[in-house]
Amino acid sequence: MRNRISCSAQELNQLDADMLQSVVGGTVFEEGRQYFSAQRVKILDADRTQITAEVNGVYGVYTQIIKLRAGTLSTRCSCPSTEQPFCRHCVAVLLHQFHNGSSYKPSAKENHKDPVPPADQRGGVGVPYAEESAGAGDLNFWEAILFIDWIQKAVGLLGKEATLPPVPGSLGGVAREWVGVVERLNSQCLEGEEDRIDALRSLQSAEGMIDKLTREQETLKMESELAQQNCRVLEKKVKQLQDSLKEVSESSN
Repeated sequence: MRNRISCSAQELNQLDADMLQSVVGGTVFEEGRQYFSAQRVKILDADRTQITAEVNGVYGVYTQIIKLRAGTLSTRCSCPSTEQPFCRHCVAVLLHQFHNGSSYKPSAKENHKDPVPPADQRGGVGVPYAEESAGAGDLNFWEAILFIDWIQKAVGLLGKEATLPPVPGSLGGVAREWVGVVERLNSQCLEGEEDRIDALRSLQSAEGMIDKLTREQETLKMESELAQQNCRVLEKKVKQLQDSLKEVSESSN
């Protein structure tokens, strides 16, 4: 379920409980508050304007992606709920952000810079490397193995799923940075696909509205022509009545 609404806030942690309740209503807000109070929210990634989270719902774990951009609050949840303008799971995530957002450090999306291969001593461009330390060669080897295993699992999900396979906790250094690059590319692919689908739906909706208005116009045209015919018939009857009255008047004189 995905929704977009206008929002005057500049950061997600400005959306307090009263504001959320006024938007979603008491029932949905109360359900979301209970999820938050029960600590069912798990933040996967967050900054001031975007959150990726998971909520342990009644029938499973659902993923949420919430963004605040240019005065628009965009929410997406993997749950089947039809609650509007967004579901209880998104309410729980936003409550978590409001109470804990001020303690968040800038996420990898804010701080991250794509890894730049360092120049070697001969002035050429070297390959990415970790700082040298005891056993660094073995560490880099195993990081490469872990990264290859992770990327093989992630490739089939790129552009399809919001959450890629879990990253091994022991994966670090340059490999961890490249994981961040892949995750950002996946988010960009999903956003592009969502925008394309939204545009297609809007176009289909516009085409449907045009067809409806065209049919209504044809119906009104037919009704107008019928009304004109009836009007001409009435005019003839009025003329006949006038002539009859005139004859009666003349004969009586």
